[in-house]
Amino acid sequence: MTDKLKVSFISINYNSSNYTIELIKSIEKFTTVAYEIIVVDNASKENDYNSLYDYVNNDSKIQLIKNTSNEGFASGNMLGTKYASGEYFFFINNDTRLLNDASSVMLEYLNIHENISLATAKVNDENGNFSSSYKLFPSITKELFGNSIARKFSKHNFPSNKIKLDKPTLVEVVSGSCMFFRASDFTNIGGFNKDFFLYCEEEDLSKRVWNYGKEVIFLPDAEIFHHSGGSSIKSFEMEREYYISYNILINQHFNKLNVIILKLLLLFKLFRRSFKRKNGWKLFLFGLKGCPKKLSLRFN
Repeated sequence: MTDKLKVSFISINYNSSNYTIELIKSIEKFTTVAYEIIVVDNASKENDYNSLYDYVNNDSKIQLIKNTSNEGFASGNMLGTKYASGEYFFFINNDTRLLNDASSVMLEYLNIHENISLATAKVNDENGNFSSSYKLFPSITKELFGNSIARKFSKHNFPSNKIKLDKPTLVEVVSGSCMFFRASDFTNIGGFNKDFFLYCEEEDLSKRVWNYGKEVIFLPDAEIFHHSGGSSIKSFEMEREYYISYNILINQHFNKLNVIILKLLLLFKLFRRSFKRKNGWKLFLFGLKGCPKKLSLRFN
């Protein structure tokens, strides 16, 4: 390439090559800056991997990395960064697609604002409505009193994810489906924590950006579409995986007393839901056992 490489798109494929191909098409359609695409295949079935290989073969802008085992979202993305050369890393779910030149919008903003390390785009759902692009980090106040009260106690008075924002706005946690990082800052904070197999990676990364002294922002002029649950299947095992990750998250970011309180609040929530939801009792019993990591999908 004659132009200096600006953006490395990094995405994970796992038995969903049809989504990955649509994402690649959208990147090729809209992106105007110098870019590369790195797809890490997390040990998909042979026919799925071959479909993706046949599509990307001989495209100099695309690197397809084949993992011998499914190491999860965090580890897969970290593998992708080893092959990335861009000034910015655009971690994007394979079940999304660009709706405009989102990478240019976010790149131009971060170029001007050196205090920003991490950005996310406006995420749209199947009906063209704004979906969730940002949220709050877990806290005792949030668990006890809800998001509205928790926001009032926040230093930055972070916005509700239910309102329509039309200008760049600081947020506490970005959507894991769309994370645009200054590569140097990503490296300086240590990248993805491989302890997470699935879920809570965005909370952990966003929190570490704030702890690093930099900021996280939502940029509504950058837009993507996200299939709801396109790359994963909802099941008891997937719900269980979330609570394993949640426990890892709070253990790493809270002191012992707060961890105990948050775990008790989680048990109370699971107990209340046990009467109403499918697999409710199973999840409550799982919580009583402490959400052991040995039952993670990582080991199955």
